[in-house]
Amino acid sequence: MPVRRIVIGIGVSLISICAAGANAFALETQKAREIMDGILMQNGISATETSAENSNGAVTFTYDGVRLDLSGYSTARELALEDVRVTLSDTDIANQVDIDIALPERGKMLADATSDQRELTMRKALGSLRWNYINGTAVNFTGAADFLIGDEPITRKHWLMNGLVIRWLPDEARISWQAAEWTGPNREKRGAVKSTSFLLYPGENGETHLDYAHDGLWLPSLLQPRTVRIKSSSTGLPWLEAKPVIEKGFNDMLTGLAPRAARRQIANELWQKAADNGAPVKIDEIYVEGRGLEALGKGEFIAQQAARYGFAGQLDLDLIGRERLQDLIGTPQSPTLLGALVPFAVDGLAAGEPGKQGMTNYDVELLRDGRIVVNGVTVFSAASGS
Repeated sequence: MPVRRIVIGIGVSLISICAAGANAFALETQKAREIMDGILMQNGISATETSAENSNGAVTFTYDGVRLDLSGYSTARELALEDVRVTLSDTDIANQVDIDIALPERGKMLADATSDQRELTMRKALGSLRWNYINGTAVNFTGAADFLIGDEPITRKHWLMNGLVIRWLPDEARISWQAAEWTGPNREKRGAVKSTSFLLYPGENGETHLDYAHDGLWLPSLLQPRTVRIKSSSTGLPWLEAKPVIEKGFNDMLTGLAPRAARRQIANELWQKAADNGAPVKIDEIYVEGRGLEALGKGEFIAQQAARYGFAGQLDLDLIGRERLQDLIGTPQSPTLLGALVPFAVDGLAAGEPGKQGMTNYDVELLRDGRIVVNGVTVFSAASGS
């Protein structure tokens, strides 16, 4: 999804410059400059200092010609920015400094292929970081932008994201945005969403929670999951084990790793820890709504090395609007054209059992061998692909 590139537009430069406070115990201009030069070199960033100002113990640098290689994409890409401003200031906590970053309104993603290039517009793209310069670690980080826009210069492919927030605190990791859209060539609309939120945090007993939600999703397809809410947790994945994985993923993403690659890295490492610990991941709540359909459910899954898809588990789901979905995909005896393409969905829908207040109940099992069983009926076998 083109929207995923948006995180690079603001984040990739933030942490790379944020790290400037490492090892600083005095904020004289020359000392701060040495720190900045070392951190930029360490992260492979080239930049030219154009000004430095020391005011009331806070040192502000301005950089032009900022260049940072981006990784995790299929082709080589580079972020290019001018007029990047970084301010270092002391705090009332020993060994910690605050760093504020202001990115320019215009930037570029450079690439050999024109289709990979982007003209970036960043309105009030700001970042703030509390940095422990003795340990060389971030205590917290927040990045935000009123809006971000990326335009491919020839075909005019376009993405836009309002109200981006990236927050990394000791007991919370959050990415959220508002009113995003993405297009194909000549601004042909390919998708839009009113709001999206990812939130990772610890529970009362030290377990890890993951909440995801989006609202107002539009896609050029018959099925529209316009609203989705998922609340999940795992006692087998303690926050103390998950936190370093999440922090590393955020740090890698904000220092140049493509968001898609960073997400895969975090997911793979968390899955590995869950599989090693052997405890279930609980779906405390899942809610889906779209075009006259509503579904509410809960369940639990176990990450397993031997499972065909990496997980085995069960989900209880109550569906309102079965008739609307049946109109789209049909029945096993009379599938529509769409239903003929996804016969397991047709069989699964037909396996529903009457529930309360006009609902249809589905007990869905994902078995280790890849079979999907709905209310005791096998609707999909991984071996046959149907």
